[in-house]
Amino acid sequence: MDAGRLIYAASESSADLFYATRFFAPDPFLYLEEPGGGVTHMVTSALELDRARRTARCDRVHDWAQIRTRWQVGHPDAPPSLEDLAAFFVVELGIARLRVPGEFPLLLADGLRDAGVEVIPEAESFWPERAIKTGEEVAAIEAALEVTALGMEAGIGMIRAARIGDDGVLWLDGEPLTSERVRGEIHACLVRLGAAPHHTIVAGGLQGADPHEVGSGSLFARQPIILDIFPRMEGSGYWGDMTRTVCRGEAPERVRRAWEAVRAAQEVAFGYIRDGESGRRVHDAVTASLTQSGFPTGTHPETGRQEGFFHGTGHGLGLEIHEAPRIGGKDQTLLAGHVVTVEPGVYYPDMGGVRLEDVVVVEREGCRNLTRFPKFFEI
Repeated sequence: MDAGRLIYAASESSADLFYATRFFAPDPFLYLEEPGGGVTHMVTSALELDRARRTARCDRVHDWAQIRTRWQVGHPDAPPSLEDLAAFFVVELGIARLRVPGEFPLLLADGLRDAGVEVIPEAESFWPERAIKTGEEVAAIEAALEVTALGMEAGIGMIRAARIGDDGVLWLDGEPLTSERVRGEIHACLVRLGAAPHHTIVAGGLQGADPHEVGSGSLFARQPIILDIFPRMEGSGYWGDMTRTVCRGEAPERVRRAWEAVRAAQEVAFGYIRDGESGRRVHDAVTASLTQSGFPTGTHPETGRQEGFFHGTGHGLGLEIHEAPRIGGKDQTLLAGHVVTVEPGVYYPDMGGVRLEDVVVVEREGCRNLTRFPKFFEI
């Protein structure tokens, strides 16, 4: 027996639900696809009903209040729970089996099972086809990357304009230039352009040795500064993602060599990525390139900290900042239409970090870089 598909979530936070409906809502609502890819349904409150009927990609939009009225015909003295109403609606449609996302609410699943509906959680992607981007989706990601580039330009512009103090601290407009100031300017730029920033990284010096350190305090000359910007467009829901590493003034030789090694490793990845290629093979080639350039990966014998290149080469990008496929140690096959980041980096506690990140679309004979922002180091 074929199964339908059911999601209960807020589409502002559920990429699967937004993908199905193209309808943004801050509060949870029910989405159901009948078995065999049949009729699609949404159930919302009156607050969203008219907007959903006007804009959602869905065959039928229902009001919870009307379902409640029908339910109460057989239960006149008992106030219904959400689980009661959802199960009633599903049974009313004659559906006996449903596939749900792994994060589906447990109480709702129990209510459906109590009503005799088989609930099958999906361990993998709920909509596997989401990984293959259409031309329209690629264009939406390109638009997000253009906005990301303007945010990057605003942040690097502040670093470029800063004066180098006697102690190496960067100064701008009579005040020390801090990670917080640069991040604030990036965020202001992104918001003006209709994008929502998320945990933008501006990590200078030794802070950059931790890939996810957002950065704080004064920025210094002659040290690497990692800027990693990944906003979500409020209109389309698609994400941009870009990383650049710059240095105000002359960089130490080791840091300059690290930047060149990372850039060369990224080019190695570009050369491998194509339809049918192994993501692990790409990752291994990037790791080998960095090692051959003098930046090996391992654990420091005294501190136990990881050093070198110890994260994946890339990840899928779309309605989520991290989605399928991954380019890393777990092998996944790259297919035409995948949109992935390519972000090699090296990190050492006594040097800081260097990372470069572009976004490419996988094609039959190679890949096409969607990122237009240039790469430069010393400014």
